[in-house]
Amino acid sequence: MFESPAYLKSPLWVQEGFLSLRAHARKLLREGAAFRRELADVTRTQWLDEKAMQALQLERVQGMVSHAIRHVPYYRDLIREKGLAPDFIQTLADVQQLPFLTKQIVFDQGPAMLSEIARGPRFSASTSGTTGMSMTAYRDLHAINRENAFVWRCMMWAGLQPGEPRVWLRGDKIVSPTAEQPPFWRYVKADNMLMMSSYHLSEASASSYIDAMEKMDPVVIQGYPSAIFLLARWLLTAGRSYRGKRLRCVVTSSETVTSEHRDLVKRAFGCHIIDWYGAMERMVAIGNCEHGTYHAMADYSYVEFMPLADGTHEIVGTGFDNFLMPFIRYRIGDSVVLGDPAYRCPCGRAFPVVEQIIGRVEDYILTPSGRKVFMMSNMLDSLPGVLEGQIRQESLDAVRVLLVAARGCGPIKADEVIKRGQMMLGGDMKIVVEEVTEIPRTKNGKVRVVVRDIQP
Repeated sequence: MFESPAYLKSPLWVQEGFLSLRAHARKLLREGAAFRRELADVTRTQWLDEKAMQALQLERVQGMVSHAIRHVPYYRDLIREKGLAPDFIQTLADVQQLPFLTKQIVFDQGPAMLSEIARGPRFSASTSGTTGMSMTAYRDLHAINRENAFVWRCMMWAGLQPGEPRVWLRGDKIVSPTAEQPPFWRYVKADNMLMMSSYHLSEASASSYIDAMEKMDPVVIQGYPSAIFLLARWLLTAGRSYRGKRLRCVVTSSETVTSEHRDLVKRAFGCHIIDWYGAMERMVAIGNCEHGTYHAMADYSYVEFMPLADGTHEIVGTGFDNFLMPFIRYRIGDSVVLGDPAYRCPCGRAFPVVEQIIGRVEDYILTPSGRKVFMMSNMLDSLPGVLEGQIRQESLDAVRVLLVAARGCGPIKADEVIKRGQMMLGGDMKIVVEEVTEIPRTKNGKVRVVVRDIQP
């Protein structure tokens, strides 16, 4: 909707009306009686003790594996190949009799990953993530309601109650990429939320963003860390204090947060950060509680933390809720540093403690006008026929997009790639598309989605 000429050419009040109608429709679909039941459930399960939590995990893993064996072709064939009985899951460790699931397997299997008995609406999402490979996953309404319940539980940890004002500063293309003057945001009445464009944020526009935030006076600011940190640095550099009265917390996700970042936000905004780490595949959720401790949410999924040679642990997750497209023993490609298993967080929850999340650093593209455009992976998501991609910037006014074509999918549509790039970067950036056979890996085997060889 945001990229349609009808939306982009409409006056501001019409755009805000569109956004509010869209939010209202989403609330009707995703925040009804089913959502309220799930929210009540996850509000309860967060306080289970360790023994009860393990019992819950075993029940959920058994249910998901049983469903997958009976109704998902990939898993049905896999169980037959391995010679396993349908009820082979008797303990959580038994899930290790199944091989790892990877993004390449999901990509290659296609429709065989979907349940044959699924009914009702399907919701799709795509990611290139830290591996650079584009993949589409599908979810049912139950999975959407459960995810929304966990998100709202996190927001309640941050001090936000439904209906209270908040600011949203992420990768939504709500403003024309050619816009040069504020407002770079739109008010969504149905959510009581000021939705701000992260694409237009720069040091030159930071003052107007802060002014709009202070006028809104939100209880919570949700955003990409990189965008929040730019505003925090601007406040401190300008010697200006944030003048909002109601702000209780900044909620971040999708990028790495360090202790220095937390201190920066505390000094600039006068509040703490709650950071959320999740995955499009919905097989892991790690978030800060009120005391700032990272917890792996054991009522969300079953995570095997596989030890690596460098002392970190790879995330291998089995989701509990998406019966349309189960992800069982999925290797997302990220790793963590685990906390002391003997530590008990003052919050009182029995969730495992994570000290640090590794593998979510994303670079930005610098435009000739001085804008820093983050989350460029959005440009590569769901590109037809594309297996992997990387965006490289070697000069201020141009980027190269390297793309690996998927087998048997025909030529890559370069015009679509250029159109997406111009929507995010503006028309003054030259975009060159190159089809390659492979994308260079880093030392740890990952693909950097963005490689920027110039300095700001």
